[in-house]
Amino acid sequence: MIPNKEYRPSASLILAAKHAHNPAVEYDYKLLLVKRTEHTSYALNHCVFPGGAFDENADEALEWLTYLHECGVTNEQLQLLNSRQTKDRPYLLTAGQNFSRDISLRLTALREAFEEVGLLFCRSPDSLQGLSINQSVHVVEQTFKREYWQHRVHDDAQQFLQLCRHLNVIPDLWSLSEWSVWRTTATSRRKFDTVYYFSAMESTDVPLLLEPNEVASAHWLHPKDCSQSSKLGIIWLPFMLLYDIARLMHFHSWLELLKFSRERALKGTTLLQPVYYRCDDCMIGVLPGDELYVTEPARCRETIILPGTIDNVNARVKQYNRYIVYDFHNVVLASNVEPLDGHMPIQETVNAKLSKL
Repeated sequence: MIPNKEYRPSASLILAAKHAHNPAVEYDYKLLLVKRTEHTSYALNHCVFPGGAFDENADEALEWLTYLHECGVTNEQLQLLNSRQTKDRPYLLTAGQNFSRDISLRLTALREAFEEVGLLFCRSPDSLQGLSINQSVHVVEQTFKREYWQHRVHDDAQQFLQLCRHLNVIPDLWSLSEWSVWRTTATSRRKFDTVYYFSAMESTDVPLLLEPNEVASAHWLHPKDCSQSSKLGIIWLPFMLLYDIARLMHFHSWLELLKFSRERALKGTTLLQPVYYRCDDCMIGVLPGDELYVTEPARCRETIILPGTIDNVNARVKQYNRYIVYDFHNVVLASNVEPLDGHMPIQETVNAKLSKL
């Protein structure tokens, strides 16, 4: 894929943790969402998955390779992280300097998880034997000055490596699998390419430490509760998260979701960039496969105007993959196209049939 340096690389972590089984609840796991404060530079007041911007000096430092090898990580174990995708690999994931972006962007996601909610996902060097990519994430349980180190990492991303050295632990890169890659619309003032990694935790019973400048609150919610809470106005989810959560809603079992995420990641990921249209009564974000999608979405720097109402637009459409925005909490998802890269479609209970709108 042709590079577009206008978009800043970033990484986020979709964290699913086992939750005590309740027969009255459809899901045996919950997702971690964090609410951004008003002081953040992007997605302020939104609920999002933990994550943030890639830091080239910290996440791609050659010193990481030195440290990993010192801990006994082999080149073969690092190669387990490399994607097998050979066609249409997003530039975000191919632009590595000192080593693969499959490594450095995982470091971004893990660093940001510690920085934002105080969760340190690392393994000990003696756990490397029999390493695989089909395991739940390791959480550091040893006692250390968590608040002190969180502050250091927040102020200087390069301190994440120093923290790992201090504790003699290895970032658990192998527990993260690619879920999706999203690019903000070309109409956005702040532009990001974001890879979303999936990781599974054994329990929600872990103490969080929220970084006060960036995180106002944290929420463990079932996938369906995420969608419903957004619709009710309890939380405010970005549209791309609504779409990904609608795919997660297919999985009621934590174990099934973990297995699917690992197998699907082997197929690689297509970058998704919405293109915005506006009609008389709403806005429409169209995605690849939709008949209104354009061949060069990065060139659509202004919203495209469609004449008439959404009913007029829907009456003409045959192939669609979109979200329809009436307001921030009234968002309709609709797709009748084959999902890309072996992904799940939008779950049927939140997938509207446009002829019925």
